[in-house]
Amino acid sequence: MAQISGSKKRKGFTLVEEVVVIAVIAILAIPLVTLLNQSIQAQIYGTKDVKGQYYANLIMQDFERRIRRADSGSIVITTGNPYEVGFIYMDSDRNGKATSSVKYKYRLENPGTKDALLYRNDGSGYKIFPTGLEKGIIQNFEIDESNSNFDTNNPPPYYLYVEIETGTGTILQKTIYLVNYHS
Repeated sequence: MAQISGSKKRKGFTLVEEVVVIAVIAILAIPLVTLLNQSIQAQIYGTKDVKGQYYANLIMQDFERRIRRADSGSIVITTGNPYEVGFIYMDSDRNGKATSSVKYKYRLENPGTKDALLYRNDGSGYKIFPTGLEKGIIQNFEIDESNSNFDTNNPPPYYLYVEIETGTGTILQKTIYLVNYHS
């Protein structure tokens, strides 16, 4: 004859024990997820910052190379949206002989927004500059007229103080001396 025992042997875990284990795992996982998220965001920010610096340098080099040759009295700045800088310079052949006038314009549309985009016009129409530039990378492009001297009523040297600001807040500043400006 088998004896019937009043106590049953317990198998498995109770609901309370399972909830406690899940809570402990969650408490340990939250800082790990936060750390991982911050690491990913820092990497994305770093990539955007490097890309912005690259484009700002490219724009500044192109602008500097062309504006240095600007003809006297040809620089026109239009503030607002869009912000635009236009100028004319004489092009030359390989022997240094003047061949034709070239009109150039740089335009920043929607400055200070996520839709900000820089364009360049070399006489054949406005095109995004540099090629592949994404919206919002360049936030500001301007000539600080208070730090510039390109008025022929003032004595030489004539120069422009140019600033380019990226979406991550990096600012590239440069004083560009104008070669063809004279009194």
